[in-house]
Amino acid sequence: MLSKMQQGNTGTVALTPLVAITLLNYAAQVPYFLHNAPHQFPGLRAVALLGATLAWFALGLAGFLRGRSWGFAVLVSFLVTEAIFYGATFASGAFIPELENRSDLLKAVFAIGYATGAVAGYYAYRLLRGRIAARLARSRFSSPAQLTSSQ
Repeated sequence: MLSKMQQGNTGTVALTPLVAITLLNYAAQVPYFLHNAPHQFPGLRAVALLGATLAWFALGLAGFLRGRSWGFAVLVSFLVTEAIFYGATFASGAFIPELENRSDLLKAVFAIGYATGAVAGYYAYRLLRGRIAARLARSRFSSPAQLTSSQ
């Protein structure tokens, strides 16, 4: 199981659900494209954008799991961007025509996408909360005066 220990009182953050739903969302893009354009290859820009965002997620996840100083920021930036993307689509009402689509395949792909956005938002919140809690805990005992007054 993928997990990362956070300092502070948030405990272990299990990353397996995040990785599973994110990879499922990327995999769902293949049948989505085949359903919408069965006789043509996707454009280079579309493939490059999809690949770049997957690399963004993979790089952030790998850096975070390995404890690299940049890993947290890269992973959280991906999660926040993904959550905002799906949240904005939902808030704007753009999802309504998707619900009216008769294809069960497309409804499943849309549901996976919105679930991915919600999961990304949850993990961004959880990871940021853990980082803030850890920094607050460290700052309470950062000055020698605080150390001697607490004894």
